[in-house]
Amino acid sequence: MASADPASSAPGSLAAAELPIRRAPTPSTDFDIVSTYRNLLASDPDLTKPVAAIESLIALLNTVPSTTVYETLDTVKLHSDRLKASVANPVPLTAGTDLFLQYLVSSLKQQDGSFDAVRQHLLRNGRLFAARAIAARNGVAEAGWRFVGEGKCVLTHGASRSVTGLLGRAAKSLSGKFKVVYVRDETRVQESDRVVKELRQMGIPVAEIPESSVAHVMGLLRRVHMVFVGAEAVTQNGGIICRIGTYQIAQLASKAKIPFYVAAETHKFSRKFPLDQRDIGFKQEVLDFSTDAASKRPVDAVDYTPPELITNLVTENGVHLPGYVFEQLLDIYGSLNG
Repeated sequence: MASADPASSAPGSLAAAELPIRRAPTPSTDFDIVSTYRNLLASDPDLTKPVAAIESLIALLNTVPSTTVYETLDTVKLHSDRLKASVANPVPLTAGTDLFLQYLVSSLKQQDGSFDAVRQHLLRNGRLFAARAIAARNGVAEAGWRFVGEGKCVLTHGASRSVTGLLGRAAKSLSGKFKVVYVRDETRVQESDRVVKELRQMGIPVAEIPESSVAHVMGLLRRVHMVFVGAEAVTQNGGIICRIGTYQIAQLASKAKIPFYVAAETHKFSRKFPLDQRDIGFKQEVLDFSTDAASKRPVDAVDYTPPELITNLVTENGVHLPGYVFEQLLDIYGSLNG
């Protein structure tokens, strides 16, 4: 059953009054959804990919002429497909575009199919999703920082803002009396340097290790007490699609009986159910056999970590077992068929 306000029923909802809206582009029938999405990401580092996709679709509806409901939905689906086709990994965008479509359909139901009323509602609340993303990240930090006890050591990799926020929140309460092992990605030197610098500026002692040292540090030295990672998307079965290397870290953590936590906002929940590494939903050439030039790993390569390797999901709605994802998605998207 749809709630009184569809915006408040979406994953990571934020109860808020009307918010300042982004300035809409000049009306045009040649709306460039891809450029809009990229410009949003470039201009606002706090935006996640799903939320940037949602804001792009809101901008789209602010430029297209007012049409019938069916034409509007077709326009949203067309531009959603165009946007997803423009990136190597469409999974995070799919989570955002699916959520927005559900929001739009629910809004139309609430307004008895009046697109003009829905348009005005979207314009008044165009920043709601962006504000929700920031609030959700803070909620993740509040829900999970207590796992980081005094004297403990956390291993992490990548550049998850949810993980960084959680560790920053822990540093405030524990006065930096814990340590972080950061798995350095030599293909992303600037990113690794930035994350380490940010953590150290919070007063957190950080040790950097190469990817090849993870098993040694986890298993032989027994210096790691827990692992925290973020996610590009959280799949319907409670697994995650994340930076490549996450799967092997999760396997090593399981072998060493070290808790493996995923810090992720619920707007990253996706109606995708992968079976294994071959079923992540898009093609990426990780294996580049060549006798001429050096092999190159895809810049944004990801892998799939199944739910049985995940101890808990830390969300803005609290700490949950992986099965929570299916329950949430069933509750949210079930209204589409109601």
